[in-house]
Amino acid sequence: MNRLNQKTVERIMNYSNGKGFDEASIARMAREGLYSTASLLGIPQNILKPETQKLFENYVTIMSDSEKKDSELLLKLMTAAESKKPKRFAAEFYADILISMGKNEESLHFYEIEIMHYPQSDHARNGIMRALLALEKTSKLEELFSNKEYRNSMSNHTFENVASRLGKWISLTKRNITFIFQNLNFVWLSVTTFTATIWFCIIISLGRAGNLPLIRIPLYGFGFIAGFVSTFVVLRLVFWQENELQFKLNGEIINDSLYVICGIGLREELIKLLFFTPFLFILLKRRCPMEALATAACIGLGFACSENLLYFGPGSEAAVFPRFLTANFFHASLTGIAGLSLFYFSLWPKTRWEGFIGTFILVVTAHGAYDALVGLVPQLAKPLSIFSIIIFALISNYYLNSAKEVREGSSAAISPLGIFVIGSSTLIGITWILACHLNPIREVITTIGHSTLSLGAMAFIFINQFRNE
Repeated sequence: MNRLNQKTVERIMNYSNGKGFDEASIARMAREGLYSTASLLGIPQNILKPETQKLFENYVTIMSDSEKKDSELLLKLMTAAESKKPKRFAAEFYADILISMGKNEESLHFYEIEIMHYPQSDHARNGIMRALLALEKTSKLEELFSNKEYRNSMSNHTFENVASRLGKWISLTKRNITFIFQNLNFVWLSVTTFTATIWFCIIISLGRAGNLPLIRIPLYGFGFIAGFVSTFVVLRLVFWQENELQFKLNGEIINDSLYVICGIGLREELIKLLFFTPFLFILLKRRCPMEALATAACIGLGFACSENLLYFGPGSEAAVFPRFLTANFFHASLTGIAGLSLFYFSLWPKTRWEGFIGTFILVVTAHGAYDALVGLVPQLAKPLSIFSIIIFALISNYYLNSAKEVREGSSAAISPLGIFVIGSSTLIGITWILACHLNPIREVITTIGHSTLSLGAMAFIFINQFRNE
């Protein structure tokens, strides 16, 4: 048992779904490199017949061999796949091997054999869509995409690639929304809601929501909803950039540095501002910078909340927990700063256009640089990660300074500092407890400790700004 990796075992256990293992779940383990660990646990031996187990073992051996072409095992698998009544998985296993060798046309034939004998094979349908995509057979892809059975059989990755190629953006958005709600569980939803509530209360308190509650609370609330929805438009841009333009992370420092700024930073800040634009019709009539700042910040918060839900999934905890402490307010601050600048530009376009362009470039660059330094560009993150805390602190200070400058009206009934101290302390406690429950303490310190330091820096700034309230 010392040879077993805890995370790998957890992944294997997830395949049972509380109902036990079957041939299909073991086939998924084989495809994802988990079969050897499953064998150590005795799972295939207790589920599969000896001849089926041998088939699985041959498949795993061939897939792990980079020199598959002249393999005797490959010949045996091909013979099994071409028999009059092939065993379950024989044809699709052979098709998987062919597609990994770039023989997409041949793989189609064997995926079709699998479906003909075993119509329940979702993997074979998914394989057909992958092969057609690689072969650029758009008309056939279009035909099968309109078939609900094929559409529902595709993995998320295949669906994204096919839908992007066919321009089925509405279907892609629906799929992602469905995926979010299907994968929600009570713990994640509760923590996300609690986190969003804390930051929302802080933002609207700085925006004096209590002074004109019938106007400001709906305004800020709809801002949050707009930000939440904007995430799905950003997803469309992601698919377009990464599939059509082939602009994506590839491990090269120059490419990845450009991507986090001109890809991630630019698209997210641009879309959030676009969703802020309709609110300008109300905000310009009211001519209240404080309301503009708070509304824009709520849009950023809604975006971050939606992103948190998108990131959830088995094994994602290491990436998700730090987001609760920093990403929410970072997004809110960035959008608040850019939104306030856009508001001023809309009021006085002749004198404020330079300021708006400069602020927007600053926000996009800060966003990209922060993402690079927290891990998206490892070559920069390892030696320079401390600068991510500095960026977070500077952006937070910029936002809080702006909030203090534009505030008007009587003092808030509840102190923003009080909400921040109580809320952030509770949030840090909940995050650490949940993280320690799911991960070893060493990993928790590595992943969440950095974000806790960032929040500590922000706490110093917040207390300095609002200690007299």
